[in-house]
Amino acid sequence: MNIPAMPKVELHRHVEGAIRYATMKEWVLADGLLPPSASEAQLRDFILITRPVEGLKVFLEKFGVIHQVLSTPARIQRMAREACEDAFAEGVRVLELRYSPVFIQGERLHLTFDAIHAAILTGIADARKTCSMAVGLIGILGREWDIPTATKVTDFILANRDTFVGMDLANDEANFSGKPFAGLFRKARAAGLHLTVHAGESRIPSSSESIRSALDDLGGERLGHGVQIYRDPALMEEVARRGIILELCPTSNIRTQCIASIEQYPIQTIRAAGVKVCVNADDPGTFDYDLNHEYRVLAEQHGLTETDFAAMNRAAADASFIPEARRLPDFHP
Repeated sequence: MNIPAMPKVELHRHVEGAIRYATMKEWVLADGLLPPSASEAQLRDFILITRPVEGLKVFLEKFGVIHQVLSTPARIQRMAREACEDAFAEGVRVLELRYSPVFIQGERLHLTFDAIHAAILTGIADARKTCSMAVGLIGILGREWDIPTATKVTDFILANRDTFVGMDLANDEANFSGKPFAGLFRKARAAGLHLTVHAGESRIPSSSESIRSALDDLGGERLGHGVQIYRDPALMEEVARRGIILELCPTSNIRTQCIASIEQYPIQTIRAAGVKVCVNADDPGTFDYDLNHEYRVLAEQHGLTETDFAAMNRAAADASFIPEARRLPDFHP
């Protein structure tokens, strides 16, 4: 099985989490976040997450380093270009990138949402000059945000809906419900945007409730991660009946301790229940792997075949928010 040569659809890759390690290292040293004398081991520990951390919240805190270096439009443009180039090199022919303008902007109010978005679009356009791939953007809201902030971002996404294909809700589902954002998601859907929601990515008692809220309160057409659904057979049956696809991110779920190990990853339990799934890298720059690694470990540990992966990619193409993805011969011969 030649995994690198397989044409792939990736629905779940955060552009901020896809920065190359070499690029991050360059920026960290240029900005003085570590001294020039820092060892390779110190740099890797500062930039990367290569071992399981204490849950999603700790993982999200690591992104503070990424926020610090995304300080100019030129860097943001380079980030987006390299993210597309790397995905293309991994065999991705349909790529949905997602990002949070609030995360990138932070306290740097001179770095406007418009400037951030323009830089990302330019980076994507630069990559597509040499990479024949379909690329779409999803705008992210954060669960921990207040409603005025979430409204501001929703309005920005809707004002730019010609260059966004969807909207997402992400971050700490253990401590923040998605229900307060239901009105904003209805507004986005009414304006023609597609909806996906991070849910079921934390090992918490309320995981099923979070997934149901993502679907019923927010109108999610897809589930970001969703892996904790394996604990709830009735919910799996319902999701299968509704044709909802899970954007699975195996190694990410292990690094955040959502799942204990790749050996215990419940992809076959979920598939056996009739739930559609696809495989994604999530934050490959931060986690120091690529999409081919994800395919490889699933093949080795769970016996997935080339036929299985082809079926997953067809399902992902059908579920993509990028219209042309449903017409590409790579996935629908």
